[in-house]
Formats: sequence, structure tokens, C-alpha cells
Amino acid sequence: MVWEFQFITFLQQNGNAFFDFLWSVVSMFGEELIMVGVIGALYWCFNKEFAEYMGYSLLTSTVVNGLIKNVVTRDRPFQSDDWQIENKKPDTAGGYSFPSGHSQGSATLFSSLAIWLKRRWMTVIAIIVPLLVAFSRLYLGVHFPTDVIAGLALGVGFSFLCYYLNKKVKDKYLLYIVTLLICSVGLFFCKTDDYFSTFGLMLGAFFGFLFESRFVNFGYDVIWWKKLIRFAGGIAVILILKEGLKLLFNLIVPGSLYLTLIRYAVMAFCGIGLYPMLFAKLKF
Repeated sequence: MVWEFQFITFLQQNGNAFFDFLWSVVSMFGEELIMVGVIGALYWCFNKEFAEYMGYSLLTSTVVNGLIKNVVTRDRPFQSDDWQIENKKPDTAGGYSFPSGHSQGSATLFSSLAIWLKRRWMTVIAIIVPLLVAFSRLYLGVHFPTDVIAGLALGVGFSFLCYYLNKKVKDKYLLYIVTLLICSVGLFFCKTDDYFSTFGLMLGAFFGFLFESRFVNFGYDVIWWKKLIRFAGGIAVILILKEGLKLLFNLIVPGSLYLTLIRYAVMAFCGIGLYPMLFAKLKF
């Protein structure tokens, strides 16, 4: 729509270097590292049940986001030949435009926190942060207004839906398998990295949760500085696997979407299922 191009153009014409930096930083609150950090901190250090709900909610939402993108196949604003819109965040503007993954991811993450915690201050944060992330994606020229509106709505919707399913369905094995089967339809038609990476995370995380509950079952009765070690070690394990497997798989078949799926699945399973086995062995 013309008004969407006009709105983004207006934002960028009134921008400057400071706003470029500011909105690039704000945009990070809808990115993978923040989400992994929040779920990792909850899972390794505080509350598995809370973390599993957060993981189920966020992963289901982001995988569906990738599915919708590959059905709608909308180009991004800066790809238009008729408007001079600058892509100010090229490293996070791959794939299709609708709906906004950053907006949906941040809305899912923060609204899920608010739903679980039931605290007024968290509800305020859950409103403000996703709105700021959504605005940042407009200013940066990587999404249309309708992209971010849809992303915000879907994010909040999935938070409530997944909370209901997580509480209602007692058999987590059944819940995870059915969710995986439904989301796996994208394997037959999706062509973008975002779907395959998030589906890989879902696959690894779900089986990691089930593996940990049956064979590990770690606890939280450790001093605070040991929890910090758990968190730092977990992030290190995930980053090493992510980049290490990327280098290895690129030597085999560069750019393979299915190897991307495997890489993210291994990363998630190791971080959630295998890494906690060290807690008992090393007493931390």
C-alpha cells in the first residue's frame, strides 16, 4: 500500500545517525540471542516448568511465522524499485517480509512472561518493548506497518494459546509431537532459512525437554554463583555448536537448508538435554 511506503519514507527522512544506532539496538530485543538468553536463564537457573512453557510458546510462534512468510511471500520495503527506502539493518532482513518475525518474537516472549508472572510491571514491559521493536523495524526500512501489526497480534495470540495448551495437555510428549507434525508441513514448500532454523530449534528443544525429564532431572539447589556458571556455560555451548557446526556443514553442502535444520536441532538438544547432565557430575 502506498501509505506504508510513505510512512517509512517519512521516518527515514527524519532520521539521523543517533536514531540509526538507537533503533538498531532496540531491534535486538526481537532477535534470537535475547530469546535464547531469557529461556536459558530460566531453564538452567530457576524454573524448568516456566522455561518449557516459554520455549513451547516462542518456538511455536516463530515456526508459524516462517510458515506464513513462505505462503504470503511479500517483498520487503527496501526491495521496491519505486521508493528510495534504505535497508538500515541488512543482517536481520533476510527472507520475506510478512509478518514481522522480530515483532512477533518479541511480542511472544514478553507477553508470555507477563502471562506467567501475572505482575503489573511485567505487563507494562510486555506492551512497551514489543511496540518499540515493531517501530524499530519500520524505521530501519525492513518491514511495512502491516507486517509489524500482524506480528504483534500473532505473538500475543500464540502466547495465550500456548499457555492454555501447556496447562490443559498433561501429556507433554503428545503435545510436542502433534505440534511438530503440524509445523513440519513447511518442510515441503518453505524456501527460507528462518523456517528451517526455527523448526530445527523446535525439534531439538522438544526432544531435549523430554530427554531431560526422563534421564537427567536436574535441580536448582545450588548457590547463586554456580547458577551463573550454568548460564555462562550454556550460552557458550550453544554458540560454539552454532558456529562450529556452521563451518563444518558449509564444507559439506554450503547453504543447505536441511543442514541448517540439523545444526539448530543439535544445538538445542545439546543445550537443553545433554548439557544439564554436567550439573550433577561437576556439582554446579
